[in-house]
Amino acid sequence: MACMASSAQLGARFAEAYDAFSPLARLYSSYRDHLFLGTPVAIPDGIDVACERFSYELAVFHVEYVNQTGSGTTADLRHLIRLRVETAAFCEAFGGWLGVLAESGETDPEIVGAAGEEGLFSEIKRVNDLIAETLDEILAGLGDGFDRWSFGVTFSVRALLLQSEIERLDANTREILYGDPEGAAPPFDVPADVSDAMARLVELSDRELTADEIDAAFDAATRIYESFVPIGPPPE
Repeated sequence: MACMASSAQLGARFAEAYDAFSPLARLYSSYRDHLFLGTPVAIPDGIDVACERFSYELAVFHVEYVNQTGSGTTADLRHLIRLRVETAAFCEAFGGWLGVLAESGETDPEIVGAAGEEGLFSEIKRVNDLIAETLDEILAGLGDGFDRWSFGVTFSVRALLLQSEIERLDANTREILYGDPEGAAPPFDVPADVSDAMARLVELSDRELTADEIDAAFDAATRIYESFVPIGPPPE
């Protein structure tokens, strides 16, 4: 039986929106490493369509968020609207540069340098910071109970499942799943197999993983996700 809630569905939807932005986040991280470590800038796949995908997923989340929470004037909604506006402005200003980088397929120092001078990378960071701020405001608006916890859980596990590969789990996995950085169990009742899956993710967090452990992490995240968010259409 799924412990489904609208907040859990919203958490999964926000993870999908951030996944659409993730090629831009990886581009910025690679550029940052280039500046500080001298490593080449890697051009991630999908940066040419990241703006379109992120804008779409953000719009879908916005509609679902308003419909499911009834929010209309709160700080969290204002942050969400601002994020959409700033994203549209970013895409309008830098969509051409993203297309040029995508077409190059590999690092071209002159193109990267020119894009940096135009402000591409600093603006990616600014939008990324706005995403984090918006997420914080949404979580704050959900209070301290089950809604906030279930949103955080599904955001975390859905984000994990959307990754094509992982090397380690976040250090704050325990805090997300147990609601406390020192927690030892879920703060709300869940089926025993879901509790076991959470314990497995906590045990695997914040360290390098073997191939078998990566598979185990994906299996555990899948079990948690399917318990909180229904898979497929509801029964008639």
